[in-house]
Amino acid sequence: MNNEIISPLYDFAFSQIFGNQRNIDITRAFLKTLLDIPEDEYDRLTVVSPILKRFFQKDKSGVVDLKLSTRSGKIIHIELQVNKRANLRSRILYYAARLIGDQLKFGDDYNKLHQVISIVICDHDLLWEEKSYINVYELQNSENRCFTDLLKVVILELPKLPQEEDSAVWPWLRFLKCSDREEFEMLARKHPELKEAVYCAKKMSLIEKWRDYQFHKNLHKVDERMLLEQARIDGRAQGLAEGLAEGREEIARKMKSRGQPVVEIAEVTGLSVNAVEKL
Repeated sequence: MNNEIISPLYDFAFSQIFGNQRNIDITRAFLKTLLDIPEDEYDRLTVVSPILKRFFQKDKSGVVDLKLSTRSGKIIHIELQVNKRANLRSRILYYAARLIGDQLKFGDDYNKLHQVISIVICDHDLLWEEKSYINVYELQNSENRCFTDLLKVVILELPKLPQEEDSAVWPWLRFLKCSDREEFEMLARKHPELKEAVYCAKKMSLIEKWRDYQFHKNLHKVDERMLLEQARIDGRAQGLAEGLAEGREEIARKMKSRGQPVVEIAEVTGLSVNAVEKL
């Protein structure tokens, strides 16, 4: 049996597993292992539009990977970064700031702002200065006193994940790194809270296999159409070549009937001397 399975790190798989309202229980279970927000915030956890607002035509557009809203209006932003990007730290802060600013309409008071929690999952080392795979950043002074709780950034680095479980979020991050069916099933047996996520990953694999089948089926149809078209082109080319040959032979016959030299007829028509002599 083929053990290959679609990695949850693929954009379409990640969005279907964690960014689908029908699978909100999976996302809720993952977030509960990571965030220290009140339990009732998850009662109305909702997937919302990931498109960032543009107030002016020349504003930079933006789309985040996954944007969620909690019961009280907190914004949870999850970003998946498989490949290294230049200035990623600035990008993270920019998106978080946009998610704060997008909450207010003209005339709204600033007390209507809700906390934004940006969770960035990296499949590469981003924080070279840190050893831990979990790092949380907040606005605090040097005495660790909080300036405001409106912004929190959580960085998760998969390459730093230890082999042995050491936290509640570890199984979920191990799940993201999986691409082997046996490891998925082992995680599901050991961590029942991952069963639904594993099931979705397997379903994604079946969908992707079906897409691959349909792609090659359609590709075969395209190939058949191209072969037929090429045959028509070849047929027209062959007909044209045959017509040109017949035309040259007719001209050669007429020149020969007028008594012109065979060598001259061959030069004019492009036929061989032997071919002209046989006419």
